[in-house]
Amino acid sequence: MTTRKIVKPLSCNPLKISQPLGGVLAMQGIYRSMPIIHGAQGCTSFAKTLLTRHYREPIAVQTTALQEMDVIFDADRNLEEALETVLSKHRPDVIGVLSTALTEASGTDYLAKVKKFKRDHSLRDTLVVTSSLPDFRGSLESGYSLMVESIIDGLLEQTERRPGKLIKDQINLLPGSHLTAGDVMELKEIIGSFGFEVITLPDLSTSLSGHLLTGFSPLTRGGVPLDSARQMIRSGLTIAIGSSMERPARRLKNAVGIPYRVFPCVSGLASSDEFFYFLQELSRESIPVRYRWQRESLLDCMLDAQFNYAGVSAIVALEPDHLLSAASWMEEMGVEFKGLVASYETPLLQNLDREIWIGDLDDAEQLAEGADLWISNSHGKSGAKRCGAAFMAMGFPVLDELGAYTSLTAGYRGTMELINKAGNRLIQREENAHESSVCHG
Repeated sequence: MTTRKIVKPLSCNPLKISQPLGGVLAMQGIYRSMPIIHGAQGCTSFAKTLLTRHYREPIAVQTTALQEMDVIFDADRNLEEALETVLSKHRPDVIGVLSTALTEASGTDYLAKVKKFKRDHSLRDTLVVTSSLPDFRGSLESGYSLMVESIIDGLLEQTERRPGKLIKDQINLLPGSHLTAGDVMELKEIIGSFGFEVITLPDLSTSLSGHLLTGFSPLTRGGVPLDSARQMIRSGLTIAIGSSMERPARRLKNAVGIPYRVFPCVSGLASSDEFFYFLQELSRESIPVRYRWQRESLLDCMLDAQFNYAGVSAIVALEPDHLLSAASWMEEMGVEFKGLVASYETPLLQNLDREIWIGDLDDAEQLAEGADLWISNSHGKSGAKRCGAAFMAMGFPVLDELGAYTSLTAGYRGTMELINKAGNRLIQREENAHESSVCHG
């Protein structure tokens, strides 16, 4: 089935998150990096506020703070001043310049300004990259993917394009924006258990998981170091998690011949099996015993939960890759979908044998009549309440739950956690309905 785009004059309850925020999120997974949003100060405040509330950690980001007169006369002057300030005060290893709708629509030649800045300062130890991320296109997922693509382009530009013989036992991992810090750590451990060295870009598992003892830093305090990221061009294989990460993986293949494999999702029994069987075939090693036990535990969990999922219908509203991931494990539990709503249209959605709606959370509410379960970010909670559906927060942002960014959704363990979490929401809904009927009876 093809996607259905809902056309209306305005977005009542937006599902989309701006592309620059996705770019800032990707930069958090690189050690000692600093993203600079080239736009109005409100653009940066919006991104920083949401990221801080979701991850409950300081977020490294700066802005060129454009105002009306800057855009009219010389917006690039603000950019040069921001680059000078960041470079002199913080000396980051990586600087990412992210455009916004304001700079794209006004036609400022920020790319030429950044190139001139790099020539004038003879930057060798610092990687400076640019990415075009206007708010009027895409969403968080596309902004994240485009930023990773720009970082890879910068690494290729800084390093020798023909690295020689590839390292067979070294794998690049490109995790999608829908994966939590816990998911990234789990995937690194799974791949490493088959004897591979893993280089992850971006690596949110070590950057947004708390650094209380190290004190405050204006730069990112975790993630993949620049020196390690430069070694990506020598890896024998790239594994991309999420269809949105295929373009960055293809960049490496076209430039230095690194083959890649895309896994649209790694949630659900079938998807997890596919991932493990691929690693088993690639390494010629047997699957470690602990993962066999995890698979047995998942099957038992699915069996235990089947009665709670019997006859359940759901509405799911997420970013495209995350939507596919959620739909995979829910279908295996026999859930019927009232509607699958995505933030924007991608080739992945067009090729799915499902009916996908491109809209917002208001559209999800219109489709959710009679739904038992509602899955979306925290902004959908009020809609779920009006529909009488059990609410399960996923995606970005999750504002009123602790530990959402470290929860596990990938692999056998992650799928088991998702099934139990959603099942518990359904049980609580039934208990609340029963208590309500008793009180009114």
